[in-house]
Formats: sequence, C-alpha cells, structure tokens
Amino acid sequence: MPPKLRYVRMDMDDLAWERNDTELEEWEWSLNKATIYRDIANFILKHRPGKAVELHRPIKGGYNVFYRLEYADGTSAAIRIPSPATKFPDEKVRYEVATMRYVAANTTIPVPKIFHWGTAEENPLGLGPFMIMEYIEHDTTLSHALNDPTLDPTDSHSLDPNISSEKLEFLYRQMANILLQLSSLSFPRIGSLIEDKEGHISVSGRPLMQNMNSILDLTGSPPSLLPAKDQTFATSTEWYSAMAEMNLIQLAFQQNNAIEDDDDARDKYVARQLFRNLASEGRLEARSRKNGGNNFRLFSEDLRPSNVLINKDLKVVGVIDWEFAYAAPEEFSFDPPWWLLLKYPEYWPGGYEQWMEAYEPRFRIFISVLQDEERKLQSQENIENGLRKLKVSENHTFSLSEQMQKSWESKAWMIRYLDPQFFGDNDDGDHRARLSSLTRKQQDALEPFVEFKIAQEKERKLVQWPEEDARRELCKILV
Repeated sequence: MPPKLRYVRMDMDDLAWERNDTELEEWEWSLNKATIYRDIANFILKHRPGKAVELHRPIKGGYNVFYRLEYADGTSAAIRIPSPATKFPDEKVRYEVATMRYVAANTTIPVPKIFHWGTAEENPLGLGPFMIMEYIEHDTTLSHALNDPTLDPTDSHSLDPNISSEKLEFLYRQMANILLQLSSLSFPRIGSLIEDKEGHISVSGRPLMQNMNSILDLTGSPPSLLPAKDQTFATSTEWYSAMAEMNLIQLAFQQNNAIEDDDDARDKYVARQLFRNLASEGRLEARSRKNGGNNFRLFSEDLRPSNVLINKDLKVVGVIDWEFAYAAPEEFSFDPPWWLLLKYPEYWPGGYEQWMEAYEPRFRIFISVLQDEERKLQSQENIENGLRKLKVSENHTFSLSEQMQKSWESKAWMIRYLDPQFFGDNDDGDHRARLSSLTRKQQDALEPFVEFKIAQEKERKLVQWPEEDARRELCKILV
C-alpha cells in the first residue's frame, strides 16, 4: 500500500475560528451607530483639517477596520483601527507607524503619510489604538491587475495565464524595485522598529509575525510563552530557534484540527523537532555566514500584490499594510517571492511540483526585470547610499538578483525541501525514516505527546491555558 499523503502544515482550529467570527461580528455591530460615525469623522478632522463631504462605509480587513473621510477638494484621509482579531493592537500600531516613517524617509516607495497615531489609552473614542493617515487615491490593486479575469470574483487570485509579457514585465518591474529598495535597509539586530520621543527609529521591539498572532488566536496559550516585547535577536540562529519553538507551541496547544490521526501527530512532531534541531545547531544560518556574518534587512511578511495600489496606468501609487514588517535575517529578503503566481503552492492544483513548474518561467521574467532595476540604480549618481548593491561582506558585494537565483537553485527558500537537503531521501515521506535523527529525549517524548494530542482532539472544546500549566506541558517537548 502506498504511503498516506500528509499535509504537515496545520489546519486552523474551526471552533476558535467560529468564536473569532462571532466576536468580530459583535464588535462591528457595536460600531454601526450614527454617533460613532460622527465622532470618527470629527476625530479625523481634528488631525487633518478641511471641508469634509462624506465618511465612506468602513472597509473591513483581516486585522483592521478602515474609515475614509472625503474632502471637498477631492482628497481623503482615513483612520485605521485594529479589530479583535489583533492580539497585540498597541504594539502592532506602534511598530507599523515607525516602519512606514522609516520607509518613507529612506526610500522612494510610496507609503501613506501619517497625520496622527496613538495607543488605546490615547484614543478619546475608546475604540483602541489608531492611525490617522493619508488616503491614497488608486484604481485597483496590483493583484487585481495580475489576476485571471475568468475567475469568479469570490475566488482567490491566481496569475492570468494569458497575461501579455509587456504587462507582466511592467508590473513585476515595479515590485522588483520595491524589493530592491527594502533590501537595502540594513539593521544591527533582528526585531521591529520603534520611534522614540526624539523621532529616532531603531530596532527595539520583538519581531512581530502573523504566526505569533495566530498562536494566541487559535491555541489559548498564554502570551508569556512568546518572546518578550522588548526582546530583539543578535543572530539568525537565535531567531530561527525562537520560531521553531513557536511552531511547537502551536502544535501542542491548538486544541482542535491540529492533527488527522496518531501518525499525523508523529509526522508533525518529528518535522518540527528536526527544524528546531537545525536551528539550534546553527545549520539554517549557513547562508548568512557564507555572506560574511549577520546582516538583517527590512522584510514585510505581508508585502504582496494585494497590498500594492496602482492607478489606471498600472503605475504603483502606494504600498500599504506594514504591520508585520521587521528587520529579519537577510535570507528572507534574498528568497524568491512566493507571490509571483498570486497563489501559495499548498493551494495550487497538483501541489508543489506543479506549482514549481508554473513558477519557474515567471521567476525568470522577474529576475530579468530585477537585473534591469539593479543596472538603473548602478547608473544613478547616488550609488553611495547603498541602493546599488547589497553589501554582505567587507570584501564582496552581491546583487539581489544573484542571491535570489542562488536561493532558487538550492531550493533553500522552501521548507518542504529542507528535509532531503539535510537528512537525505525519504521515499515514504513520513516520520519513520527520521526518528533516528532526533535526540533520545525527543524520541522518548514522542508517544506521550501523541497520546496528549489524540486526547485533545476527542474533547472538541476551546481551552485557555494557565501559564504554569502551559509551561509544564511545553517543557515535555522542548527537550
């Protein structure tokens, strides 16, 4: 019998998802009042004066609600407020403001101007932390421009297979320029940007990832299990190790839909322990060391075509949603962008291999326009400002396009291919061939962990873990 195909990436907890939807609906309903609309409009006007003509209906996203106030002169301003889905609202807004201001000051990437912002305590409306900003007029998003027009509007976007080469190159070129500029921003540590009272921006907060939000959203584990708010990281190995532990936290404490059966629990446990071992041994940092040490560059997890605004001429006029951007290991910037096809490989018809086949010709086009952008920057008079090429050692410089090509060829950019690279072939594709690569303590902890997960799945309930209980349970697998 052939081995059962397994999906090592975890599903969402459907009970937690339903609870979150209910909470979001109740929160949105509480905002649907004329007095609140009037207060919101007046608050925007206080910090961006003008003759207002209309407060548009709110736009609701995954993490925020967005109110746009239009003025008589045709311009608009907006306020954005985190929704209940955001587990670190004050922190998220503070980091995003600093990042947007830093990008605006150090690149030509168009980002909305911020008129005013504040924490939940500083919001006189009592609606949580906020950001009042410029509204960038646009026609659509770059994702819509790339999308297959034959798809239903409710379908997730997928690259138009019949898109003209001229249009594709024009849109890819603008994204290449954005990535090139972001990759030039270098920092001494891994973490989020914070602006102090004097206006100085530095890496002073923990790296805030979407996965950290999901852990609290879906697992009921205490926030204290995550890195501390002021914790930054000196090396890529430290950060990879922290990420590996967070992967195990989600596996351990997500109560429902985390596993399919006992063998699936073993597969997921072994995969995450192997990744944790590679991280702690510094083997995932090899590319950084080859390039001459630790270099950390601004990386946005949510930088994708759906967050890039374009006008009727298909020119980029704004880049939005910087909430999950931080100074990250340089490999993150050097990896090929997953969004060239607009769809994750997990959701591509036929899976990873067919996704890779469809991806490669688009990647070659992207690399070609990226090389063009590098040559343009080389010829400019401001080569000295760091935009020409990414300096990754004292004696050598490498272009971003070269780094992306190396990453593509090695397949080091996809976690799926880390396993055979480090541990050899695994014809059955399951945990059995990898047990010997775990430590004895990790092997001993496997079966008790499987029993724990099976018991969780049978209960079908939501659990809020006390800190002491959570730490005690986590210690059983962090061995």
